Amino acid sequence: MPRRSRRRAWGSIDSAIPNKKYVLRWTENTPEGRRRRCETFYGTYREADLRLAQIRVERAADKPVPTIGEAYKTWYLPELERRVSDGEASKNTLSQYTHIWKKVIEPRWSRVPVDSTRALDIQEWLLTLSRGNANQAIRILRKIMDVCVRYELAESNKFREVFDMPKKQSRERSRDVYTLREAADVFGTLHGKATEAAFILSCFGSCRTGESLGVKVAELDRRETDGLVFALAPITRQMERTGDFPTGTLKTKSSKRTIIVPPPYSLRLLEIADERRAEGIEWMTHRGDGLPMTTRQLRHEWNTENEKSIPFANCRNSWRTFAEFEWNVDAATLELLMGHRLPGVSGSHYLRPTIDQLYETFSSQYAEYFFGLRQS
Repeated sequence: MPRRSRRRAWGSIDSAIPNKKYVLRWTENTPEGRRRRCETFYGTYREADLRLAQIRVERAADKPVPTIGEAYKTWYLPELERRVSDGEASKNTLSQYTHIWKKVIEPRWSRVPVDSTRALDIQEWLLTLSRGNANQAIRILRKIMDVCVRYELAESNKFREVFDMPKKQSRERSRDVYTLREAADVFGTLHGKATEAAFILSCFGSCRTGESLGVKVAELDRRETDGLVFALAPITRQMERTGDFPTGTLKTKSSKRTIIVPPPYSLRLLEIADERRAEGIEWMTHRGDGLPMTTRQLRHEWNTENEKSIPFANCRNSWRTFAEFEWNVDAATLELLMGHRLPGVSGSHYLRPTIDQLYETFSSQYAEYFFGLRQS
């Protein structure tokens, strides 16, 4: 039975197909005078009601001051989704930010008008949160209110005031890293295990967790310099917590890069690639049926195979530490191999080394370390 028409203070919603298709109608001022407008909307009645509310905020003559929740759904969330679809942000970022909105921000601020925020209320609320949640929440709220100030819906962005942030953390994250000797020991114990390839790509090649699972067998490149064999792999995709295949969206645009794994770890990585190729498996790290392992599965396998291990995500931190302080590779080269943009004007606009240039620098500096270690 079609939904009965409801009396509304502004506009109307007519049901074409209940909970599937609606026609939104309203009147707005235009340079040619007042005009009736309509829009066909596909979705549930609740979503259609929200859409009409958004239209009123944007176009009505008596534009009501939107709430922070309406501003989030009208401007912030669509822009974040666009950035994900354009490859400017990752799905993990979208998932994380929407989670913080729903669990932390929405209960307190969703119904507050954008022109009715007070710095004292914000400060008191922040101190009830953990440090991590507070930092993420204030970052999101600042961006939401920036749009409201731009559109002259609020005079100022109270969330951009300087606040005392909470000291407590909901969960203390381990900051432990492997030394080069410890990483080499783990390298030996993982031989033939499910996480071996991902570990090499991360701990000796700088990959983030999801990136280490998105490398294909056919993509590995073998290069030799001064008798040393290096393995190169392009980083163009990453696995998520769930799913069968990796996404082409990385953390940032700079994350798209080629990594370099030095010997002796490169030799084992190339050997694994040959084993996968012989088995007809496409991915360097797979879950047993040929499909790539998810980050959730990787962490489970990692904790199973390494009883006293550091978190897998810290393998990248380990690489960054011993690559500079033990391999003696210069910091700028390492930052670029990590997928970071160098600081300053030069880093943003001028320095654009090719992978061949990075390889020449990295391989020559590593060779000095490697042959110096042999002589000593």
